[in-house]
Amino acid sequence: MSIRKTPEYINNLLIELKNKHYPILKNNKIILKQSRFLKKIFMITLPFSKKIYYNDRLIQKCSNKALIGVIMHELYHLYQFKKLKKWQKIVFIPKYHVKESLRIKHELEAHIEVTKMGFGEELIELNHFVKIRYPKKVWDRKWSKYYLSDEKIKKLMKEQDENDTKIQT
Repeated sequence: MSIRKTPEYINNLLIELKNKHYPILKNNKIILKQSRFLKKIFMITLPFSKKIYYNDRLIQKCSNKALIGVIMHELYHLYQFKKLKKWQKIVFIPKYHVKESLRIKHELEAHIEVTKMGFGEELIELNHFVKIRYPKKVWDRKWSKYYLSDEKIKKLMKEQDENDTKIQT
């Protein structure tokens, strides 16, 4: 039997990960909110609002590793938004919704950077959790392009380990 992930637990996990891995966001109050409107979506960050909405039903079903993976991913999006200049923020939202290539790039950048931060295993777990909720054809045709494959994550993890070893010697 799994432990219930209360809003307080999720919020405390978010604060811990934010403070430890995203110092630029340390002074930002990020608000976690449950949303009944998210059906298959696990968690979503609204640009520039500092709000992260989550699907409690899915949160309760996922592993702690997957939860950490999705929180790190969403925090990276907040980091991405914080780096943008004011004029970039104004054009980002319409471009994000119109240009699929921008959405894919934005999502993959988050996966790449979160993997480089040492959370590859968590993203692999997240990938599996997300993937099982879609029929294979739908995943392959629509959603897979927004996620790094397990193989790419493992390759990045190996490269990061090699870089860390070089730095230590």
